[in-house]
Amino acid sequence: MSARRSTSLRDSSAESERMEGTGSWDDPFDWFKLEVQHPASRSVSHHANYKCLLEAERVLVEGRGVVLINTDEAGTLIVTNFRLIFLSEGTENIIVLGTIPLATIEKFSKMAQNPFSTEVFHFTLGNEHNDWVVKNQSAPRHSEKTPSQRFLQVIGKDMRIIVFGFRPKTKQRRAIYEGLLQCTKPSRLWDLYAFSCGPFKFTNANPKVRLLNEYFRLLGKGFCRASMDMINNGSYTMSNELWRISSVNSNYLMCPSYPFALIVPKSISDDEVIQASNFRSKGRLPVVSWCHPETGAVLARSSQPLVGLMMNMRSNTDEKLVAELCSQLGDEKKGRRKLYIADARPRKNALANVAMGGGSESSSNYFQSEVVFFGIDNIHAMRESLSRLRDYLDAHGTTSSDGTLSLLRHGGWTWGRGNLSNMSASVSTLGDSGWLIHVQSVLAGSAWIAARVALESASVLVHCSDGWDRTSQLVALANLLLDPYYRTFTGFQALIEKDWLAFGHPFAERWGMPTVSGSSDRPPDLCRQSSVGSFPLPPMHQSLGSSAPPTPSSSHAQNQHSPIFLQWIDCVSQLLRMYPFAFEFSSAFLVDLLDCVLSCRFGNFFCDS
Repeated sequence: MSARRSTSLRDSSAESERMEGTGSWDDPFDWFKLEVQHPASRSVSHHANYKCLLEAERVLVEGRGVVLINTDEAGTLIVTNFRLIFLSEGTENIIVLGTIPLATIEKFSKMAQNPFSTEVFHFTLGNEHNDWVVKNQSAPRHSEKTPSQRFLQVIGKDMRIIVFGFRPKTKQRRAIYEGLLQCTKPSRLWDLYAFSCGPFKFTNANPKVRLLNEYFRLLGKGFCRASMDMINNGSYTMSNELWRISSVNSNYLMCPSYPFALIVPKSISDDEVIQASNFRSKGRLPVVSWCHPETGAVLARSSQPLVGLMMNMRSNTDEKLVAELCSQLGDEKKGRRKLYIADARPRKNALANVAMGGGSESSSNYFQSEVVFFGIDNIHAMRESLSRLRDYLDAHGTTSSDGTLSLLRHGGWTWGRGNLSNMSASVSTLGDSGWLIHVQSVLAGSAWIAARVALESASVLVHCSDGWDRTSQLVALANLLLDPYYRTFTGFQALIEKDWLAFGHPFAERWGMPTVSGSSDRPPDLCRQSSVGSFPLPPMHQSLGSSAPPTPSSSHAQNQHSPIFLQWIDCVSQLLRMYPFAFEFSSAFLVDLLDCVLSCRFGNFFCDS
């Protein structure tokens, strides 16, 4: 993901005052030979005038004569209300690797090391520290009086591990560190840069309007164009011979995490829709996500049924609704189409949910159906897998490698360069992360679903537990396989807005983003759209800036952070590698998209619904 940052991070900077007497930067360990001839850092909120800054982006602190250890480049490090920016000392252009939005920073810490001594000190947030003693066999004893160097390690949610070096006898690292402390933990959602930069300059339709236009396309009513007037007066409830758009959830009371408009079978009334929602977890009843324009087969989504501890609870309305997904086959074939119920979970996990009132369907209760379990692991397994993958990249990567730890691991001066001398060990570590196996599982499940719809003209109902993680992955990826429109720029946006945003994937919880606080001065629009009232602070955001290991008392299950959307983008990138000419966009676009999600520069991915 560090191959290319978002467009906003690639802007070039203007000429600014260059530091005098910086000396040679060929070796970062020559800092102690330099005389301090310039204030290292300062608060410059009313002085700086960099052209690389975005609208309403303000410089809070800047440090000069800083070295990006990963690439041994010297320059100026700036903390703004949106980003940590690193400008080249020679050209004063933005160095992409060393520039990262504040919301993308997962944690950061001070590090102090004398490269010729045997001690390494690692400081973490909260005035806590852990000490390690590292033996360096080749270190000469007479060099122990050399002044220790000062480092700042920044770990990003985008897999980057960046290390900045600061000259001794200056206060520039403290200034940058305190600036990060001040800016990376906003107490309120609207303290983010997205709310200070003002409305987007380019005209764009309301997300509800775009969702309706996509619904019209799916129902074969693409000649109709949605508008806010249509939404306000409720005249968007169009239909074809099989399906209709229902406004039963227009006020989000039936299901807070579902969109305001739902595609349901035409034969099902709104009262029956409400009754069916009571039998599904979080009220997320079966609704249509995609319709085949020729065969009438549909791809539907929901959450798990509430079958109860005895697994004997049933809902006649839910069974009727699901049966209506199997519409009559065409004139050439008589009878009703088959229904597959695709449960994304391992079978044992689905059975374990029975203890909490959940579970899975019985094929004997649903007309002409077959239940299939995909065996995709839960959010906790994905989080741990990504953590192991990052460890692998840290050990064997290039520009993403943490130079200090790489030095200590490999016993040589391998700053910013991984050691691949033991290839078999590195490949084994990558396999042990399990990440590629998880990606394969999602891809295989999505391909199976698409094949059932396209080759058998069968309908497929997909769900996991709550229907907003693995369900979104499978449904959105199957949509991508079935419909070439979703492989265009416009269609890909419509797909994400439909199956991720409108259907309530909890982005704030999964990414560890700031959430709506309980203060009384929050904007009324955010309060109205909040599906659960006052949002708790996600566990991942609570620990921002701290690299200390979790305490034994911390609950594994309470950590809701998980790279579900990142994993889906990885699946899309795998399809793009296999079928590059089937997509209008490239992998660079996917990287930019993830940058936009993580940076919190735009409001599309805020909150959990």
